[in-house]
Order: sequence, then C-alpha cells, then structure tokens
Amino acid sequence: MFFPALALFALANLAGPASAAAAPALETTEGTEALRLFLDCDWGCDFTFLRSQVDYVNWVRDRGDAEVHVLVTIQSGGNSREYTFNFIGLERFESIDQRLIYTSSFTDTDDERRRGIQRLLELGLVRYVLETPQAEGLIVEFKNGESQGERHRDHFHPEPNTLVADAEDDPWNHWVYRLRLETDFRSEDRRDSQSYRASASAGRTTDMWRTGMGVFYSYRESNFEFEDGSTYKNVSRSTNYFGQVIRTLAPHWGVGVGASSRQSTFLNLDNSYRAAAAIEYNYFPYSESSEREFTFAYFIGGTSLDYEEITVFDKLEETFTDQGAYIAFGMERPWGEAHIDLQYSHFIDDFDRSRIEFSTDVEYHILRGLSFDVYAGISRIRDQIYLPKGGATDAEVLVARRQLETDLSFRGGIQLRYTFGSIYNNVVNSRLSSESGGFSRIF
Repeated sequence: MFFPALALFALANLAGPASAAAAPALETTEGTEALRLFLDCDWGCDFTFLRSQVDYVNWVRDRGDAEVHVLVTIQSGGNSREYTFNFIGLERFESIDQRLIYTSSFTDTDDERRRGIQRLLELGLVRYVLETPQAEGLIVEFKNGESQGERHRDHFHPEPNTLVADAEDDPWNHWVYRLRLETDFRSEDRRDSQSYRASASAGRTTDMWRTGMGVFYSYRESNFEFEDGSTYKNVSRSTNYFGQVIRTLAPHWGVGVGASSRQSTFLNLDNSYRAAAAIEYNYFPYSESSEREFTFAYFIGGTSLDYEEITVFDKLEETFTDQGAYIAFGMERPWGEAHIDLQYSHFIDDFDRSRIEFSTDVEYHILRGLSFDVYAGISRIRDQIYLPKGGATDAEVLVARRQLETDLSFRGGIQLRYTFGSIYNNVVNSRLSSESGGFSRIF
C-alpha cells in the first residue's frame, strides 16, 4: 500500500495544499458582492450547463451559505413535465420569495429543456440581481416575432466576474470533501443478498487546476439454496484508490498525471498499481464543453499486477507499460444530441496486446412529437492477461463473479418515440400517480 499512499501524497502537494488556516471569507457590505445562489434540484437540471451560462452569481453547495435558495419540484402530466421554481430569499433578501413554473413537453429535446430551465431561472433571479452591482450589466429584451421558445427572454451581460468568489474568499480554498456509506439487503426463502459500499474523496477545481483523490470499497455477498438442499455462496470484493492532477495549458489544451491502485475479485487482482500521464486537445474551447466538444488525447502509463490466482499465462505477478489515444465528439443542440467515442491502446512491448473501443449515442428530434434514439458499441479485446488459468465455474458465470474471456463485445439499442394529440397541457393532476403502478399494477 506504500505506492498509492506515496503517489496520492505527491499529487496533493503538486496542486498546492489546502491550508487549514486559509483566510476567512471577506466581510462585505450590502450589495458589494455577487449574489450567492443555491439550486436545490434533485434531478432534471444540467448543473454543468447552468453554471456555465449563469456565471454572474456565486454558486454555493449549501443552503446555509446562500442568499437565494431555489427549490425545484417536478410533476409529470399527460404530455409534459412541470418544473416549479420556488425562490426563497435569505439574509438580505429575507421574505422576498416568488414562485415560477416552467412546463416542458415530453417531445422537447434535452437541450430545449435545459435552456427553458435556464431562462426561467434567470427570469426569477432578476429581482435579486437588481440589488447587486451585477445589475449594471442587465439588459432586458422583448423579441417579437421569434418562436415561442425565444420570446420574453432576459439577456444578462455583466462585466467580467470580478465579484465572483475566488480562493481568497473561501476558507476551504475550493476543496470539496465527500464521504459516503451505503448498504442494502434483500431476503427470500431460498436466496438472500447483502452489500456494503463506502467511499471518501477530495477534489479541488479552479480555472487552472483540477485535483482529485479518493478511495472506494464494495462488498457483496449472495447465498442460494437449491432443491437438493445444497447451498452456494458468492462473495465479491473491490477496492479502488485513485489520485489525479489536471493542468490547464490553454483554452484548447490540458495535461494531467494520475495514479491508482485496485483490488478486485472480478478481475482476479489481489493488488495492482498504475501511474500514467495524458495530454488532450479540444477543437472547441473548453468553456463550451457543456454544449459541444471534439477532443483528441494521448496517454502513456505503467502498471504492476499481483493476481489472486495463476493466470492463463502462468503468471502470479507482472508489470507492463502501455500507450493509447482516443477521440471523443459530443454536442447538444435543439434537434437533439450526439456522442461518439473511439479509443485504442496497446502494450508497448507487445502490440498484439491491444484494445479498440467504439461507442456512439444519438438522439434525433425528427419533427414535433417524433424522435429517434440509437446507441451502439463494439470492442475488440486482446489484453485480458489477468484471466485465471482455471477459468470460471458454471456457478461463477451465472452470478457474474468472474470476467470471462472474449475477443469481441457488442451492445446496442434503438428507440422510436412518437407523441401526438392535443397541444394543450395546462392541467397537472397528481391523483393516484404512484410511480410503482399503484392499484392497476399486475404483481
């Protein structure tokens, strides 16, 4: 365990320590800092997109740090989804509350939906932004003759965000720490299962650096009883340590180094360690990555493996170096979204030990009410050096306890959706709307 601990320590110090004695948040008088906003939305909100578009406020992670708390609730109607935005004023905006509603049709694309959410969020923020220096950059336009989605849109063009919080204003120096414990269990007459998962991570993101490190552990146990009275017990464990530092080189360039350690019953790994470096170029500026990206990357690394069982190549341990490249394209537009990924890697001392992976996912909004989704992936696999010599038993195959040998892997799916009928959907009725099917469900 010395290697991952040393690597994570080095990575943490490379990005600069988070001083426990960092300067406290600057005290300011009323109206001399950007609005602090907490968006309370469990699902359906594209936070990355919203943060990139609504960049004239301070986004905070906790309600206790906010001046405006936006609580979003969602209800589904016959042909739409209704988002209710409850704006709750705090601190200097105490008792200044309002409620706005955005209705999204099920025929809307993800891009149309997130832009509608953005529009309503910005409309609701106007009365609060007016009380801050950012109000000088507020311009209201009424676009007559535009499509319904473009009408009544408020445009904000504030000066550069000199008032948005920087490291000196943050006692945590932009570090975020996460702890998670989770367990679940189920039991029937002849089978039962239980699982435990735990994780701890730390990360820091600025314009120039992105640093992350963490540990993840999982344990799953399943027990089965057969007709003849015999039993079978399956236990699967996995532990992962990781750390990485990413550096911004330019608006289109990034470089990073990382290290990891892994133990896995599924992959026959008793202990494994890896260190690698990568460089990436984005044809589009990274500032536009929530809407479009076209990246090219190269990586090189070294890996050391210790196995639980002797492999098909009669090895209990081995090391190798590998290199690879990938291309990734993605965009979200009013017509839908598309994602394409292609990756190739090989061992440096043995080009036959290689892997090629291709995947694509396209959602196309053909016309009102009609959309077409397709996803597909194919992998050519020649690098499964970790497979145990004894193979997998029938029971291990059934419970997916071991990775199985394969040269090719395919996956894919197609979905065609068509919604038609009344264009009006003003009423939301939530009576007897149990998501599990309620009184009309069979079993």
